[in-house]
Order: sequence, then structure tokens, then C-alpha cells
Amino acid sequence: MTSGQHRHARGDWTRELIELAALLLAAGTANVFVTGLPSQAGGSLALLSIGAVLLVAGAARWWRHSRRPSAETTAPAAVPIPEVVSVQQTLWRLRASVTDTPGRLARLAGGLAALGADIRTMQVHPVAGGVVDEVLLHVPTQVSRRELIAAVEAAGGCEVTAERADVRELDDVPTRTAKLAIDLVNGGTDLIRALHALLGQVAVHWQEAPEPPLEVGSFTGAAMCLADPGGGVLVLERPGGSFTPAEFARARATVDLAESCRARVRPVLDVARTATGAELTVRLAARADAELVSAFHERCSSAARYRRYFSPGPAPGERGLQRLLTPALGRSLLALAPDGDVVGMGNLMYDGDSGELALLVRDDWQRQGVGTALARKLVEQAEELGIGTLTAHTHVDNIAIARTLRGAGLRLVGAPEPGEWSWSRELRRKAGSAVT
Repeated sequence: MTSGQHRHARGDWTRELIELAALLLAAGTANVFVTGLPSQAGGSLALLSIGAVLLVAGAARWWRHSRRPSAETTAPAAVPIPEVVSVQQTLWRLRASVTDTPGRLARLAGGLAALGADIRTMQVHPVAGGVVDEVLLHVPTQVSRRELIAAVEAAGGCEVTAERADVRELDDVPTRTAKLAIDLVNGGTDLIRALHALLGQVAVHWQEAPEPPLEVGSFTGAAMCLADPGGGVLVLERPGGSFTPAEFARARATVDLAESCRARVRPVLDVARTATGAELTVRLAARADAELVSAFHERCSSAARYRRYFSPGPAPGERGLQRLLTPALGRSLLALAPDGDVVGMGNLMYDGDSGELALLVRDDWQRQGVGTALARKLVEQAEELGIGTLTAHTHVDNIAIARTLRGAGLRLVGAPEPGEWSWSRELRRKAGSAVT
């Protein structure tokens, strides 16, 4: 609003009266000097008189308003806006069972708000007798896990679990599930890590067969049993919380996808050349390779097997060999000669952020670069899986493997046992790698 508009809004016409009076006085004066005729004296006098009256009225009005205190001086002082203080926050995944009654969500939100928590996403899982709320929320860093659980329990929640979450979990469930599916197909993650990313920090155990009361393809609240695509079963457990039917359906669909990938997606074949110019094929092992790998171990000397396993060989029987080929938490690579025989085997076992590398090369193919090709490929896969630390353990007299590990970037870091060496390398995670 302009100053003129402001005066009109308040009904203040003082300036307009003075301007009109000045105009009439000027007109009357000009008329006297221009005409100079006695006949025009009446008109000029009228203009001068009206102008004088208006001038006096305007001056009086101005004097009266000037004696009043202005609104600007009487207005109360503005309340200062408090400065927003940045508070460091941590992302948590919270689960709680609550009764499905009106107002229960408001009580839960109120209890979290009292801690300064900010809810980012929420999923509601219907279960018998109520619902399970799964919430991703930012909480001030100084708030402890115990305080967070206590606030939810005070709001009526039970079976409350709270764990740190990864920022990538802020994606909605369909988006996160689609990304996991892509990683499974492309080899950017494995089934165990996909289940962790989908369900949170659950314990996953591999077994040859289910144990009562669990059956394959069933769940009983705190545990579920699913068929492992590589053989055996996977038992998932969640201490302090229960699985919901929706989570069981998602986990079973993820296992089915992993099985389809194993059956339909062609394994990636790499080609490597030995020091003598022989062309090797390097690929992932499968349980169908049990016969080939068994023959490979028979053609390795007992000394070579002992250096690899710190024992006469892998676990006895077909099951031990199959677990070596397709471990639940690991990868196995085979190096095949042009005639199709296995001449080298590399294993990558991992748990969380750390992994362990092991190599075995047939005696007649040693010192030709077979181990180097396997080690290089295993390091690449460890980076793709988001493994942070890669380790290896060797005998002190195994000079060939020591040279291979140094070539793969591992460094000697100690001697955990007499006659043994320990090696390690810190890896840089590749963009988009799956970490749980």
C-alpha cells in the first residue's frame, strides 16, 4: 500500500485540503492580476475567501493530528524469531506391536515427538489382535536406544525393537525391493544380504534340513524357514520381535527370485591367460560342479590341500563339498583349463563388513598366474558386495601364495599362530554396492 492509499484508508484528508486551498488562493490571485477589472473583484474575492477557509481548516487538522502519538511509536515491539539450532540426528528403524484402536498412532507419535524425533516413513503390518508399526525416524543423537524403546512402551507399544538404519532405507518399499531385485540379477548382492536389507537385522542360519516345529516355507512368529537355492534351508530369526505375514511373503518372493536367477541367468565368464599363454575360463561354481571339483581335489597333492584348508581337505562327504561350492555367505570361483578340467579354485567367505579369501591351485598349474587371476576376480567381487576389509591366512612357508596375495593388494599384518601369517587389505566400496 502506498502512502496516499494509507492516508485514505485512515480517513486523513489534511494534505488534500491544503493542496486545494493553495490552488484556490493561486487562482484568485492570478485572476486579480490578469483582469484587474472591478467587475471581476467579486469572483476573485470568492476564490480567495474559500481558499483561506480551506487553508485554515487544513492547518487546524494538521495541528490536531501532529499532537497524537503515531501508531509506529505505540505499536508493541516485535517478538524476535528464535534462531533455529541445528541438532545432529541419527536414523533409526523402530518396530512395535500395538492394538488397533483409535488414537493409538497419535499416542505413539506424541511419545516420539517428546524426544525430538522426526518420523520419515511408516509401514503398518496387520497381525492377529492388532498391528505392527515399522517406523524410520530421525532422532537426536543424544537419545539412547533405551530411551527410544521406553518412550514407545509408555505410549502403549510392546515387543519394541530399535536399531540403527541406513539412509538408503528411506526409499519406499517398492523402490527398495526393485533395487534389491536388480542387484540380485546383476550379482551386486547375494540372497543373505538381500534378506537383511529387506527385513533389517535378522539372524540367518544355514541348515541341511529344517528342525521342528519349522517346516520349509513356513514361519512361526519369531522364525521362518525358506529353501536355500543352493541346497539346504535358511532359518531366519528376529530376537525380540515377530515376523509378519507381509514380511514372510516378501522374503519368500526374494528367495524365489534368487532361485530363478541361479537357474536362468547365465553365469558371467571371464577369460584369463596364464604365463605360458594358456587360456583359462573363470566362472562362479555351482553344485552341479561337485564331480569336477572332487576330481580337482584328488589331483592336488596332500601338501597343497593342507596349505589351503589347514587340514587334509574340505569337510568330508558330498555335503561338505557342496557347501564349499555354494556357501550361504560366500562365493566360489573355478578356473577351467581349455579341456574343461578345474585347475584352480578361489573362495570368498564374508560376514557383514569383512571377508576372507582362500585359493587352491593344482600342482601342475602352479606359478602360471592361475591364483593371480582368481584373486583379482575375488577382490573385484568383494568390492561390488561392499566388503570393507579383506583378509587371508597362510602358512609361513607358502611363498607362492604370499606373492599372489601381495599382487592382489593384501599386506602382511601379523602372525596369529606360530607358523601362520595373516594378510589384510582395506577395500573401497563401489558406488551402489549393497551394504547391510
